[in-house]
Amino acid sequence: MAIERRRIGLREVAALAPNQEVWDSAVAGFGARRQRSKSIAYVVLYRTRDGRPRRYTIGRHGAPWTPETARIEAKRILGLVADGADPAGDKRRQRSQVTTVAELCDEYLQEAEAGRLLTRRRAGKKPSTLMTDRGRVVRHIKPLLGKLSVASVARDDVERFMHAVAEGNTNAR
Repeated sequence: MAIERRRIGLREVAALAPNQEVWDSAVAGFGARRQRSKSIAYVVLYRTRDGRPRRYTIGRHGAPWTPETARIEAKRILGLVADGADPAGDKRRQRSQVTTVAELCDEYLQEAEAGRLLTRRRAGKKPSTLMTDRGRVVRHIKPLLGKLSVASVARDDVERFMHAVAEGNTNAR
């Protein structure tokens, strides 16, 4: 089955049906894909120096990504690949090294239970305090902020968290 290639424009992007892809004739490996939802993503297919196939997602259709801007970005990415880089592999490695709020909370509880976190009086935390901390982490922090990376938590996230807890959104019996 031959893959139909044509220059990707707004008309081709708008005509994409669910689970459909269109590939560009001007830049080899550049395409647009729509999965089940209405959002459309621009992608680049390439092979690493080791011969491994990779799919790099440029971004979703809409500001700032139009077919033209995404095509320019695809050329830039393919230029990096020609120089020996692996943008998709780098992105994957970077994501795996990110610490989430849930991981930080788990580490905090482990250190506190081991007695390595000291209070103002230079003593380890009491078991009742650890039980309270664990309850707050499990009931409030992990469900609301757990998936965020520590570096990406902003003031707005903390304010939303505080309001959600105050409104009882995390109440449990």
